[in-house]
Amino acid sequence: WASGEFVGDKYVGGFKDGKTHGQGTHTYADGDKYVGEFKDGKQHGQGTFTWASGENAGDKYVGEYKDGKIHGQGIYTWANGRVMRGIWKNDELVEPN
Repeated sequence: WASGEFVGDKYVGGFKDGKTHGQGTHTYADGDKYVGEFKDGKQHGQGTFTWASGENAGDKYVGEYKDGKIHGQGIYTWANGRVMRGIWKNDELVEPN
């Protein structure tokens, strides 16, 4: 994208009605990356998010998303190797396992 909310970002994948939809890869201007499913312009379904910068640099989440948020079964791995598995709701771990 050359302007707007996603300036500097790159998206390769499906579109529907002008929004990201289906399988795709969104690489953010800061290097963060999401590879997975989209619905109506939001992360939705199975996906992997990898942080490249900021306080979460090197961290990775693999699992389910709903309406752009971590939601459902997933695994969060920190850069130091610590792993947290469980069920997430609205970006928060609600049931560790």
